[in-house]
Amino acid sequence: MKSIRFPFALAALTATTALVGCEATPTETPGVLDGLLADHTAHAASQSPAAAPPAHGAPDLAMIRAGSAPYRNETRAVAAGFVDVSGCVQAPPIPDFPYSGAMGHHYVNFDRLEEISVDPSRPEILLYIPNAQGRMELVGVEFAVNAEAWHAIHGAEVYPEVAGKSFDPPNPGADSPIVQTSYTLHVWNWVENPDGMFVPFNPALSCPAAED
Repeated sequence: MKSIRFPFALAALTATTALVGCEATPTETPGVLDGLLADHTAHAASQSPAAAPPAHGAPDLAMIRAGSAPYRNETRAVAAGFVDVSGCVQAPPIPDFPYSGAMGHHYVNFDRLEEISVDPSRPEILLYIPNAQGRMELVGVEFAVNAEAWHAIHGAEVYPEVAGKSFDPPNPGADSPIVQTSYTLHVWNWVENPDGMFVPFNPALSCPAAED
């Protein structure tokens, strides 16, 4: 698969510094979440699927599941270079917020983040929620690809997608450098999302209550 390496891990590591503080509390502020809620319809009509890497629907989903299965064990994920950068992200209790539930902990692999490609078997981010025993349970994955580098390869009118689903666009107003500069897509492939497999928040999940 055609790819290049793009040196933006330093910027992404800035996100780690900014977000690790969230681990002291189980939720993030709406400011951080803004970058995950941008509307995706602005570029959908202009896509050129013929020039984009092919999406294969169910085969892609099977590859996502197989590629993330080893990381159901959090220890293996950490050993493979995934780092928790967010703490547990939950939908904020603010009026008219369009989602409910949680995203969970975002474990980012910065080496994968530098590889400007879409490989269903190699998600850049793993999503975890602590279970009743306090152990991290893999609930889904998130794909992320730097927008500038992607378009340098595929052209201005082609957008990344997996399983026939286009990624959400970058949000320059977000607090996270990853969300500011990258196309992203959540895939709830280990825990069903009643609102849809690719919806950012999962109402079936919640972050543990903050300890006193």
